[in-house]
Amino acid sequence: MNVNKNSQVRDIYDAVADPTRRKILEMLADVEELPLYEITEHFQMGRTAVSKHLTILKEANLVVTRKVGRETRYRLHAAPLKEIQDWVSFYEDFWKKRMIKLNQLLEEINMKPDVSLDFQFTNSVEQVWNALTDSAMLAKWIWNNDFKAEVGHKFQFRAEPSEWWDGIVDCEVLTIDEPNSISYTWASAGETTTVVWTVAKTDDGKVNLRLDQSGFSEETKAREGAIEGAKYAWTEMGSNLAKVLA
Repeated sequence: MNVNKNSQVRDIYDAVADPTRRKILEMLADVEELPLYEITEHFQMGRTAVSKHLTILKEANLVVTRKVGRETRYRLHAAPLKEIQDWVSFYEDFWKKRMIKLNQLLEEINMKPDVSLDFQFTNSVEQVWNALTDSAMLAKWIWNNDFKAEVGHKFQFRAEPSEWWDGIVDCEVLTIDEPNSISYTWASAGETTTVVWTVAKTDDGKVNLRLDQSGFSEETKAREGAIEGAKYAWTEMGSNLAKVLA
């Protein structure tokens, strides 16, 4: 019985897309080999239909055959399935990282934010949302940046450096609920926090923009003036935003 690595003529994803063919693979995984008539016994279809499914699996190099007299016996050849395993593993790792970050965000949301500020504007929700998510607009009231409104996008805010700070804030977009809220990490000077912006209409027709920043270390919170300094900085940015939107 020979397995030719160059004999695969059918895409393995197509081959395993059908539930009947997946069941055949599961059956063959439990035994050394099976003849066609024994495989057919497990399905409500004739030998011809089952044979067609086996042909597709053989074309994808997922089963191999050998002749025993007039009988053809089928055996699993699992090596090509590693391609699917690698593909699934990649996305499993991707979503695992996303879930870890989401859990961190939910934990921070459930806690009282370290910094909370509200800003009100007479502009439309769309105008305020644009100021939060357009890179050029953000540069006018926060700092220069390479922001993109895409979950998972990593970007930086770049301020004028000083003798005690390099002026760089590393960020990653965590969630987007247009035009209601957006959140991203805010990492600078060894401190990583989460910033959440929430946009909502008020009863008097204005737009309320709420900032919540969470995740400051206990050491930072214990340092005199640290949280107040953060509030002052965001208040200044809020004033800049009001001028931009005016």
